[in-house]
Amino acid sequence: MIADDSWRNQSQAFWNYVRVISENLGYSRSGKVLRHSEKDIRRALIDLNLSTNINVTIGQLVQYFHFRADLIETTIATYLQTPNEARTLFEEVVARYTTSVTSRFNQNGHENARVYTVKNGVPAIAPYNKQKGHKREIDYLTAVSNILISHHLAGEDFDQDPHRLPVVTESGIIQGAMSRRMDGAYPSCVNPLAVWEFKCYYYTTTFGSKISDAVYIASLDGYERDEIFNNTARRIYTTLFLDAYSAWLEQGKSYLCRIVDLLHRGSIDDLAIGAEVLTAIPEMVKKWRSSKLLPD
Repeated sequence: MIADDSWRNQSQAFWNYVRVISENLGYSRSGKVLRHSEKDIRRALIDLNLSTNINVTIGQLVQYFHFRADLIETTIATYLQTPNEARTLFEEVVARYTTSVTSRFNQNGHENARVYTVKNGVPAIAPYNKQKGHKREIDYLTAVSNILISHHLAGEDFDQDPHRLPVVTESGIIQGAMSRRMDGAYPSCVNPLAVWEFKCYYYTTTFGSKISDAVYIASLDGYERDEIFNNTARRIYTTLFLDAYSAWLEQGKSYLCRIVDLLHRGSIDDLAIGAEVLTAIPEMVKKWRSSKLLPD
Protein backbone atom coordinates (compact mmCIF):
# COMPACT_ATOMS: atom_id res chain seq x y z
CA MET A 1 0.00 0.00 0.00
CA ILE A 2 0.95 3.60 -0.54
CA ALA A 3 0.10 6.63 1.56
CA ASP A 4 -3.46 7.89 1.43
CA ASP A 5 -3.63 11.21 -0.42
CA SER A 6 -5.52 12.80 2.47
CA TRP A 7 -2.46 12.56 4.71
CA ARG A 8 0.44 12.49 2.27
CA ASN A 9 1.29 16.20 2.36
CA GLN A 10 0.77 17.09 5.99
CA SER A 11 3.27 19.42 7.63
CA GLN A 12 6.08 18.30 9.89
CA ALA A 13 4.24 20.09 12.69
CA PHE A 14 1.26 17.80 12.16
CA TRP A 15 3.43 14.68 12.49
CA ASN A 16 5.13 16.10 15.57
CA TYR A 17 1.73 16.34 17.26
CA VAL A 18 0.72 12.86 16.09
CA ARG A 19 3.87 11.46 17.65
CA VAL A 20 3.68 13.34 20.95
CA ILE A 21 -0.05 12.87 21.51
CA SER A 22 0.14 9.17 20.64
CA GLU A 23 2.94 8.74 23.15
CA ASN A 24 0.97 10.53 25.87
CA LEU A 25 -2.45 8.94 25.28
CA GLY A 26 -1.21 5.60 24.00
CA TYR A 27 -1.33 3.84 20.65
CA SER A 28 -3.42 0.84 21.67
CA ARG A 29 -5.11 -0.63 24.71
CA SER A 30 -6.87 -3.93 25.45
CA GLY A 31 -6.27 -5.16 21.92
CA LYS A 32 -7.74 -2.07 20.24
CA VAL A 33 -6.02 0.74 18.34
CA LEU A 34 -7.01 3.95 20.11
CA ARG A 35 -9.11 6.61 18.39
CA HIS A 36 -8.44 9.85 20.26
CA SER A 37 -11.22 12.43 20.55
CA GLU A 38 -10.87 16.21 20.62
CA LYS A 39 -11.39 16.07 24.38
CA ASP A 40 -8.61 13.46 24.70
CA ILE A 41 -6.21 15.58 22.66
CA ARG A 42 -6.90 18.77 24.63
CA ARG A 43 -6.39 16.86 27.87
CA ALA A 44 -3.06 15.50 26.60
CA LEU A 45 -1.82 18.94 25.59
CA ILE A 46 -2.73 20.39 28.99
CA ASP A 47 -1.13 17.40 30.70
CA LEU A 48 2.07 18.08 28.75
CA ASN A 49 1.93 21.78 29.64
CA LEU A 50 1.43 22.64 25.95
CA SER A 51 -0.89 25.19 24.38
CA THR A 52 -4.25 24.00 23.05
CA ASN A 53 -4.07 26.81 20.49
CA ILE A 54 -1.83 24.81 18.16
CA ASN A 55 -0.63 25.38 14.59
CA VAL A 56 -2.49 22.34 13.26
CA THR A 57 -6.19 21.76 13.75
CA ILE A 58 -7.24 19.39 16.50
CA GLY A 59 -10.02 18.21 14.19
CA GLN A 60 -7.42 17.00 11.68
CA LEU A 61 -5.66 15.04 14.39
CA VAL A 62 -8.93 13.42 15.45
CA GLN A 63 -9.59 12.40 11.84
CA TYR A 64 -6.10 10.94 11.45
CA PHE A 65 -6.29 8.85 14.62
CA HIS A 66 -9.58 7.38 13.39
CA PHE A 67 -8.09 6.79 9.93
CA ARG A 68 -5.04 5.03 11.40
CA ALA A 69 -7.14 2.74 13.56
CA ASP A 70 -9.51 1.88 10.70
CA LEU A 71 -6.61 1.16 8.32
CA ILE A 72 -5.00 -1.25 10.78
CA GLU A 73 -8.14 -3.01 11.97
CA THR A 74 -10.07 -3.27 8.69
CA THR A 75 -7.34 -3.45 6.02
CA ILE A 76 -3.92 -4.37 7.38
CA ALA A 77 -5.41 -7.03 9.64
CA THR A 78 -6.83 -8.84 6.59
CA TYR A 79 -3.38 -9.06 4.95
CA LEU A 80 -1.34 -10.23 7.95
CA GLN A 81 -0.84 -14.00 7.91
CA THR A 82 -0.38 -16.85 10.34
CA PRO A 83 2.49 -19.28 9.59
CA ASN A 84 0.06 -21.76 8.01
CA GLU A 85 -1.49 -19.08 5.80
CA ALA A 86 1.96 -17.89 4.75
CA ARG A 87 2.99 -21.45 3.88
CA THR A 88 -0.13 -21.91 1.78
CA LEU A 89 0.51 -18.67 -0.11
CA PHE A 90 4.12 -19.71 -0.70
CA GLU A 91 3.05 -23.06 -2.13
CA GLU A 92 0.49 -21.37 -4.40
CA VAL A 93 3.04 -18.87 -5.70
CA VAL A 94 5.62 -21.62 -6.30
CA ALA A 95 3.05 -23.67 -8.23
CA ARG A 96 1.95 -20.72 -10.36
CA TYR A 97 5.20 -18.87 -11.07
CA THR A 98 8.04 -21.44 -10.96
CA THR A 99 9.02 -24.51 -12.96
CA SER A 100 11.82 -26.16 -10.95
CA VAL A 101 13.91 -25.85 -7.80
CA THR A 102 17.40 -26.66 -6.56
CA SER A 103 18.59 -26.73 -2.97
CA ARG A 104 21.52 -24.97 -1.34
CA PHE A 105 23.25 -26.52 1.65
CA ASN A 106 25.43 -25.12 4.43
CA GLN A 107 28.74 -26.62 5.51
CA ASN A 108 26.91 -29.00 7.85
CA GLY A 109 24.89 -30.44 5.00
CA HIS A 110 21.61 -28.77 6.01
CA GLU A 111 19.46 -27.10 3.39
CA ASN A 112 19.63 -23.34 4.01
CA ALA A 113 17.95 -22.02 0.84
CA ARG A 114 16.18 -23.02 -2.33
CA VAL A 115 16.61 -21.46 -5.75
CA TYR A 116 13.51 -21.47 -7.93
CA THR A 117 13.41 -21.20 -11.70
CA VAL A 118 10.85 -18.47 -12.30
CA LYS A 119 8.64 -18.27 -15.37
CA ASN A 120 9.79 -15.25 -17.44
CA GLY A 121 12.21 -14.27 -14.67
CA VAL A 122 15.64 -14.78 -13.18
CA PRO A 123 16.23 -17.50 -10.53
CA ALA A 124 14.69 -16.49 -7.18
CA ILE A 125 16.17 -17.28 -3.77
CA ALA A 126 13.97 -18.71 -1.02
CA PRO A 127 16.08 -18.56 2.17
CA TYR A 128 15.32 -20.28 5.44
CA ASN A 129 14.50 -18.22 8.52
CA LYS A 130 16.92 -18.03 11.45
CA GLN A 131 14.74 -20.07 13.81
CA LYS A 132 15.67 -23.48 15.18
CA GLY A 133 13.93 -26.81 15.60
CA HIS A 134 10.34 -27.10 14.38
CA LYS A 135 10.23 -23.33 13.78
CA ARG A 136 12.92 -23.54 11.12
CA GLU A 137 11.11 -23.03 7.82
CA ILE A 138 11.46 -21.24 4.53
CA ASP A 139 11.23 -17.48 5.10
CA TYR A 140 7.89 -17.35 3.33
CA LEU A 141 7.56 -13.58 2.93
CA THR A 142 11.03 -13.21 1.44
CA ALA A 143 10.60 -16.24 -0.80
CA VAL A 144 7.21 -15.19 -2.16
CA SER A 145 8.39 -11.61 -2.71
CA ASN A 146 11.57 -12.68 -4.52
CA ILE A 147 9.59 -14.96 -6.84
CA LEU A 148 7.00 -12.29 -7.60
CA ILE A 149 9.58 -9.54 -8.13
CA SER A 150 11.52 -11.83 -10.47
CA HIS A 151 8.42 -12.70 -12.48
CA HIS A 152 7.18 -9.12 -12.84
CA LEU A 153 10.64 -7.80 -13.75
CA ALA A 154 10.32 -10.17 -16.73
CA GLY A 155 13.96 -11.20 -16.95
CA GLU A 156 15.61 -8.09 -15.50
CA ASP A 157 18.04 -8.88 -12.70
CA PHE A 158 17.87 -7.55 -9.15
CA ASP A 159 19.93 -8.01 -5.99
CA GLN A 160 18.18 -10.53 -3.73
CA ASP A 161 20.90 -10.76 -1.10
CA PRO A 162 23.01 -7.60 -0.94
CA HIS A 163 26.32 -7.79 0.87
CA ARG A 164 27.17 -4.12 0.57
CA LEU A 165 25.75 -0.71 1.38
CA PRO A 166 23.53 1.02 -1.20
CA VAL A 167 25.55 3.79 -2.88
CA VAL A 168 24.95 6.44 -5.51
CA THR A 169 27.92 7.10 -7.78
CA GLU A 170 28.83 9.24 -10.75
CA SER A 171 31.90 8.51 -12.88
CA GLY A 172 33.15 6.16 -10.16
CA ILE A 173 32.84 8.79 -7.40
CA ILE A 174 30.51 8.15 -4.47
CA GLN A 175 27.83 10.85 -4.25
CA GLY A 176 25.76 9.26 -1.49
CA ALA A 177 25.62 6.16 0.69
CA MET A 178 23.17 4.59 3.12
CA SER A 179 24.19 3.20 6.52
CA ARG A 180 22.77 -0.33 6.35
CA ARG A 181 22.80 -3.33 4.09
CA MET A 182 19.28 -3.81 2.75
CA ASP A 183 17.45 -7.08 2.06
CA GLY A 184 17.03 -6.30 -1.63
CA ALA A 185 17.77 -3.72 -4.31
CA TYR A 186 16.83 -3.02 -7.91
CA PRO A 187 18.71 -3.22 -10.15
CA SER A 188 21.63 -3.42 -7.68
CA CYS A 189 23.06 -1.71 -4.61
CA VAL A 190 25.09 0.59 -6.87
CA ASN A 191 22.79 3.36 -8.08
CA PRO A 192 19.63 1.58 -6.92
CA LEU A 193 16.22 2.70 -8.08
CA ALA A 194 14.61 0.80 -5.22
CA VAL A 195 15.67 -0.84 -1.96
CA TRP A 196 13.64 -2.89 0.48
CA GLU A 197 13.62 -4.58 3.86
CA PHE A 198 11.73 -7.63 5.19
CA LYS A 199 10.35 -7.70 8.74
CA CYS A 200 8.67 -11.05 9.24
CA TYR A 201 8.29 -12.82 12.59
CA TYR A 202 5.87 -15.75 12.21
CA TYR A 203 7.13 -17.71 15.21
CA THR A 204 7.94 -14.89 17.62
CA THR A 205 6.23 -15.24 20.99
CA THR A 206 7.43 -11.97 22.56
CA PHE A 207 7.61 -8.56 20.94
CA GLY A 208 11.25 -7.73 21.58
CA SER A 209 13.56 -4.87 20.72
CA LYS A 210 14.60 -6.43 17.42
CA ILE A 211 11.06 -6.06 16.10
CA SER A 212 10.47 -2.60 17.53
CA ASP A 213 13.74 -1.48 15.94
CA ALA A 214 12.01 -1.90 12.55
CA VAL A 215 10.35 1.47 13.16
CA TYR A 216 13.57 3.33 13.84
CA ILE A 217 15.43 1.57 11.02
CA ALA A 218 12.72 2.53 8.52
CA SER A 219 12.87 6.13 9.72
CA LEU A 220 16.66 6.20 9.27
CA ASP A 221 16.38 4.71 5.78
CA GLY A 222 13.87 7.37 4.79
CA TYR A 223 16.06 10.15 6.14
CA GLU A 224 19.11 8.90 4.24
CA ARG A 225 17.08 8.37 1.06
CA ASP A 226 15.89 12.00 1.26
CA GLU A 227 19.42 13.22 1.95
CA ILE A 228 20.68 11.43 -1.18
CA PHE A 229 17.87 12.94 -3.24
CA ASN A 230 18.56 16.45 -1.94
CA ASN A 231 22.27 16.11 -2.77
CA THR A 232 22.07 14.24 -6.06
CA ALA A 233 18.46 14.43 -7.37
CA ARG A 234 18.56 10.58 -7.54
CA ARG A 235 15.24 9.02 -6.50
CA ILE A 236 15.40 5.76 -4.52
CA TYR A 237 12.10 4.05 -3.69
CA THR A 238 12.00 2.42 -0.26
CA THR A 239 9.69 -0.44 0.65
CA LEU A 240 9.04 -2.16 3.95
CA PHE A 241 7.67 -5.70 3.70
CA LEU A 242 6.20 -7.08 6.92
CA ASP A 243 4.13 -10.04 8.04
CA ALA A 244 3.07 -12.19 11.02
CA TYR A 245 -0.41 -11.68 12.45
CA SER A 246 0.54 -12.49 16.02
CA ALA A 247 3.68 -10.35 16.16
CA TRP A 248 2.19 -7.19 14.68
CA LEU A 249 -1.52 -7.29 15.48
CA GLU A 250 -1.60 -9.11 18.81
CA GLN A 251 1.73 -8.08 20.33
CA GLY A 252 2.91 -5.01 18.47
CA LYS A 253 -0.05 -2.79 17.58
CA SER A 254 1.67 0.32 18.89
CA TYR A 255 4.61 -0.24 16.55
CA LEU A 256 2.27 -0.97 13.67
CA CYS A 257 0.71 2.45 14.35
CA ARG A 258 4.16 4.02 14.11
CA ILE A 259 4.82 2.26 10.80
CA VAL A 260 1.53 3.62 9.39
CA ASP A 261 2.72 7.06 10.51
CA LEU A 262 6.06 6.55 8.72
CA LEU A 263 4.25 5.63 5.50
CA HIS A 264 2.11 8.76 5.58
CA ARG A 265 5.00 11.00 6.64
CA GLY A 266 6.85 9.79 3.55
CA SER A 267 9.67 7.87 5.25
CA ILE A 268 8.48 4.76 3.37
CA ASP A 269 7.25 4.82 -0.23
CA ASP A 270 5.48 1.46 -0.10
CA LEU A 271 4.32 -0.78 2.72
CA ALA A 272 3.64 -4.38 1.67
CA ILE A 273 1.72 -6.41 4.24
CA GLY A 274 1.71 -10.21 4.05
CA ALA A 275 -0.71 -11.47 1.40
CA GLU A 276 -0.89 -7.99 -0.10
CA VAL A 277 2.37 -8.73 -1.97
CA LEU A 278 0.29 -10.43 -4.68
CA THR A 279 -1.18 -7.10 -5.77
CA ALA A 280 1.42 -4.69 -4.39
CA ILE A 281 4.53 -6.08 -6.10
CA PRO A 282 3.27 -5.73 -9.70
CA GLU A 283 2.49 -2.04 -9.03
CA MET A 284 5.82 -1.44 -7.31
CA VAL A 285 7.80 -3.06 -10.12
CA LYS A 286 5.91 -0.96 -12.67
CA LYS A 287 6.88 2.17 -10.72
CA TRP A 288 10.55 1.14 -10.43
CA ARG A 289 10.83 0.39 -14.12
CA SER A 290 9.11 3.63 -15.09
CA SER A 291 11.61 5.60 -13.01
CA LYS A 292 14.41 4.34 -15.30
CA LEU A 293 12.85 6.40 -18.08
CA LEU A 294 12.77 9.65 -16.14
CA PRO A 295 15.53 12.23 -16.76
CA ASP A 296 18.02 12.82 -13.96
